[in-house]
Amino acid sequence: MLDQLVDNTKGDNASFGDVLEALNSRSFGPVLLVPAVLAVSPLGAIPGVSIFTGFLIFVIAAQMFVARSHIWLPKRLLAFSFSREKLVNAVKSTRPWAVWFEPWIHNRFAFLIDAPFRQAIALVVMILAALFIPLAFLPFAVAVPGTAISLIALGMTAKDGALVLAGCAASVAAIVLAVVFWPF
Repeated sequence: MLDQLVDNTKGDNASFGDVLEALNSRSFGPVLLVPAVLAVSPLGAIPGVSIFTGFLIFVIAAQMFVARSHIWLPKRLLAFSFSREKLVNAVKSTRPWAVWFEPWIHNRFAFLIDAPFRQAIALVVMILAALFIPLAFLPFAVAVPGTAISLIALGMTAKDGALVLAGCAASVAAIVLAVVFWPF
């Protein structure tokens, strides 16, 4: 998939729309993965970041829930362009992580990525994203639903239903955490 990003973009500049087009039908997974990883990272501890990432995740999952084939984004965001060299460098820096993850990622239970399970996955992700709001008040608590969403998004990207199931299992922990600690 990383090779697709480089191979399917041409010219000196690439836009966000070009990147989404290069991902084709796999765009939901990587686009969900980015804000989920941000929420899990130390950046997620900055006030407001977890609520913003939760909102982004919710909007993306809602589009997946209504069975859109591709993510809709405003034209202004799709037109945002950057040097293709930056894209190539980002792919090069991401490649070691992909190589490290690759032995554990397989095409297992791929049917779980397609409809009607896709809408169920989107609903789970929307619930997890909604949990970002109450859990944002607890230090690093957003990391639990963020990890679950990251597993789901990685599974969707790699068409690995086992990772999606692991993310759904982790979502139970996120829901329990929210129930136990809400209301404060």
